[in-house]
Amino acid sequence: MKMQELAGYGIPTALSTQWQEQQGPGLLPLQEQAIRKYDLFGTDNLLVQAPTSSGKTFIGEMAAAHTVLQGRRVVFLVPLKALAEEKYQDFQKKYAAYGMRVIVCTRDHRNFDLAFKGGDFDIAVAVYEKFERLIVSYPERLHEIALVVADELEILSDPERGVTIELLLTRLLIIGTRLIGLSAVLGEAEQLASWLKARLLEQDRRPRELRYGVLHEGQYRYCGHNDHSEGKEELEMSHGETTWSEVMTNVRLLAEQGEPCLIFVKARREAWRGAEALSRRVSLAAASTCIDALRALPPTRSRNLLLRICETGTAFHSADLLPEERRIVETAFRSGEIKILVATYTLAAGMNLPVRNVFVSTDKWIYDPDLDLPWRSPITQGEFENMSGRAGRYGSGSEYGRAILVAASPLERDALWQRYVKGQRDAIAPRIAQSTLDDSIVQLVASRYCKSMGDLEAFFNQSLSAQPTPTNRFIGEEIHFRLSAALRRCIEIGAVQACDADAALFSITPGSALEGLSLSASPFGRTIAAKGLSLASARMLRHWLRLSENREWYPLDFLLSLAMLPDARLRQVTLTRREYESGVYVKQMKEQSAARELHTDIPINRFRNCRLMPYYDEVRAIKTALFLECWMEETSMEDIENTYDVSAGQIRTAADTLAWLADGAAALADAQNLAPSFAEALRRFSERINLGIGNALLEVARVLPTLPRSALFALDKAELIHPNRLKQVESTVLEQWLSPSQAAALKAWAAAQDASEQEDTPAQHNTPILIIDERRPDSICIKDSKIALQKKQYQLILALAEHPGECVAYEDIYHQIWGDIIVEDNQLHYQKRILTQRLAEVDPSFAAYIGTIPKHGFVLKLKAAQVSIIKKKSHAA
Repeated sequence: MKMQELAGYGIPTALSTQWQEQQGPGLLPLQEQAIRKYDLFGTDNLLVQAPTSSGKTFIGEMAAAHTVLQGRRVVFLVPLKALAEEKYQDFQKKYAAYGMRVIVCTRDHRNFDLAFKGGDFDIAVAVYEKFERLIVSYPERLHEIALVVADELEILSDPERGVTIELLLTRLLIIGTRLIGLSAVLGEAEQLASWLKARLLEQDRRPRELRYGVLHEGQYRYCGHNDHSEGKEELEMSHGETTWSEVMTNVRLLAEQGEPCLIFVKARREAWRGAEALSRRVSLAAASTCIDALRALPPTRSRNLLLRICETGTAFHSADLLPEERRIVETAFRSGEIKILVATYTLAAGMNLPVRNVFVSTDKWIYDPDLDLPWRSPITQGEFENMSGRAGRYGSGSEYGRAILVAASPLERDALWQRYVKGQRDAIAPRIAQSTLDDSIVQLVASRYCKSMGDLEAFFNQSLSAQPTPTNRFIGEEIHFRLSAALRRCIEIGAVQACDADAALFSITPGSALEGLSLSASPFGRTIAAKGLSLASARMLRHWLRLSENREWYPLDFLLSLAMLPDARLRQVTLTRREYESGVYVKQMKEQSAARELHTDIPINRFRNCRLMPYYDEVRAIKTALFLECWMEETSMEDIENTYDVSAGQIRTAADTLAWLADGAAALADAQNLAPSFAEALRRFSERINLGIGNALLEVARVLPTLPRSALFALDKAELIHPNRLKQVESTVLEQWLSPSQAAALKAWAAAQDASEQEDTPAQHNTPILIIDERRPDSICIKDSKIALQKKQYQLILALAEHPGECVAYEDIYHQIWGDIIVEDNQLHYQKRILTQRLAEVDPSFAAYIGTIPKHGFVLKLKAAQVSIIKKKSHAA
């Protein structure tokens, strides 16, 4: 089927021509089948089970574009932030010029949250959990989304993430949102398709052949994916005693023959050690472009190692790298500059990294929450297929690819052959039945989807976990019993409120019935759900907040409280046995807090008052708090790495996680009506954790949120962070570190700050800056520039202009704009954002005239004499 034939299905020629240039003149067989036989452009749900590189993702993309062309919105769900970023950049490149509004929703892109809230998008690319939080906060948006494309659906089996994803998909099914699910490794796909009420499009053929096999003593025995033919290939025999020796020998052989190799290992340390060892064994051309790009980045241990090993066309890819380092490595590998890449599965398996040969380690680390320890486990059949699928991808240029397992003995060779080459995929293992249900109840009640015990039972009875199977016990009375117990706990904790028929709050007593009660989330519960916190973490944060509102808390105190939360999950931070047994971090923590009070019941004081050695994970939390305190004090990344034996990627990930938890703490402080100044201090602290900066740099960082930390430090060193200095300096000076648009934005901010803080001269004082003519309620004039506004934004600025320089309360503005009409929450802030965006389009400095007084209202930052309102004349009857 040719791309141009899509015109018969409502795809404009401009779009099909663009796809033809990017994808090729024709569709792949799977894609044609989806259109012709499975009504891709219709309304039915669809589950696509097909190997990697068979064209699944483009099926979802075509359906998304068709939906947008009908004037409806689409959400594209992926499991990883890196995948979301890759997909967002791809869609932006393809569709922005065409006019499609694409946003990305992850914790790293909070700037798009307002666009989602306001419905200012056509396609939203989102991580599953982020989308769940957004629809908790803005449930009305869910009914406006016509299509959800859910990629990598095998994540439903994930022990930690599967519950949230199953809840999300159950909700989408119940409200009737169209679903297109994609996966390469589903076992018993018919069961999942039945639950999704979807047609199952299943194909096992790959566009490029892939050989799965086992290498032992230089002989590679394989089985073809498409033709199932078995064969043997003589590679090179290693004279070492380990499987890693055989991997290195054959990777060198293949790479030097021009065949790129990807080696999956189970741990980050193995990735960089393996890459370093391989770099000493191979003779390949240097990855010059990659090296030049890495040299432009600030120094880190990982970047410095990459600079050395890239000289031999070798690299590694793991969580130890910063995002910008990972992007450089991925680009170089795709271009062919890097011929050998050693990677951990969790980061590279979902990325589009086509290669000829994939070597797979069959071990992985699993964290056991009951034992509080990691342990080694074999990878699943699905994980093996996912990793193997990087080889022989469509467009890689090779006739076939190899997926290679390496065996140390004949016994292991035969075991690997039976387990993986001839093995069967695992069926989806839903996770709700294994969870406590408490967090799920809070999510459902907070999103206003379930308002009674009956609603909750009906919801869980429609989940995947409740579908009848011979061994499933999560049905009927079991669901009722477990829901009752969990709901009681949620009410007792204060996350859920229950009211009787007279709308009176209901107090839980032993044996009291829950049927007939009306359920709603308390401010505490709504915040938990909106911020994605667990009940366990939220309760610990609430305890710290209540004790800290009126005391002198300090950074190490708060950081350690955050790091001790169950949601922190700091397992990525390495802590060696030597570090633990030395007690160095516990000693440092006690020394740094020696002058502080000891009586408040907070984590840091519990450790200070105890002579026993803390547990392993507790010391990891202490270590994390210590290095993040240095991070916030603007210590260089390289110095933190060397002092605390952590990688830049670990620092960045820990900062991102604790910044999220600190932001959640600030929201909980608001929900509990604690002092606004306390909540604002926590919010600022969250931003500082995320950025790794001190208080002095925060205002500049807010103006330029994408500016690298190193550029902020350079501005500080040059004493260019204060409005007075920025106003005086030439833009060319700032452009040593900033782009021209960034320099202009910073100078505009400085000018606005200066204008709001200094007294005007008499001439300025008497010259109107803002003119509003009530006879023309569609525009205003600022400094002789006419600015067209819509009705609500015009009413907003008029309400502020009637009280220039004064805070106008939210309720007064609301009444002036909407009167007694009830509108959705945060409409005021949405209208203010649209207004400031419109002003900034004319002149960036104009946006600074509209300010916010947190928890109170908005203010027009002009003097009374700088505002002129021309009143509309009244007409006699």
